[in-house]
Amino acid sequence: MSEHEPDELDSALRVLAADASVPPALSGGQIRRRGEARGRRRRAVVATAAVVVLGTGAALGVPWVMDGAKEVRRPVASEAPKPSLTAPVPASAPARIDIRKKVLTFEPAGEKPRSFRLTMRDDVTAGGAKVKYKDPRRQIPVSLSGPSDGGYHIEASWVVELSLPSGEVLYLFADDASGSPMNRSVLRVPAADAGWVYDRLNVGDTVTLT
Repeated sequence: MSEHEPDELDSALRVLAADASVPPALSGGQIRRRGEARGRRRRAVVATAAVVVLGTGAALGVPWVMDGAKEVRRPVASEAPKPSLTAPVPASAPARIDIRKKVLTFEPAGEKPRSFRLTMRDDVTAGGAKVKYKDPRRQIPVSLSGPSDGGYHIEASWVVELSLPSGEVLYLFADDASGSPMNRSVLRVPAADAGWVYDRLNVGDTVTLT
């Protein structure tokens, strides 16, 4: 081996050692700051995307709420209709009473007419009577011989109070009031049908007596 070979080997080893000890191009603080900057940029991009999504949802009428890091869609009120709190009121139907035949007839729109036999006197006043009041159960005054005799009260069910233009009052109710007199103010409906008749007559309706 020549005398120059050890020198060349020694020089090569020194170069390798020097390369291994060269410090990195960036310090630890610089690397950390660059990492923080990248993190801020990522968060800014995510926030911008969220704003765009929320803005689009608002334009379409879709409400959103933020739940931590998640977006939660709030249901629109119309998507969950509230249940009805009251039972539907049956529609009124034109009603008329044939005094001679003693028949009450309803003629609902689009339905077959329904008629009911009444227990009543022949001398009931004709005219257009208005439904003034109704009550499922109440006491009604009944005259024995005339409007000024005082009479007495009877307990009746499915009561519909009718008022004639003259001021005379008629009471339409279920034929289950034992001992009720036969006078001009009393119009008795078969007990099995009285509830149906009661439901179809609303305050303000007109019942025509002919």
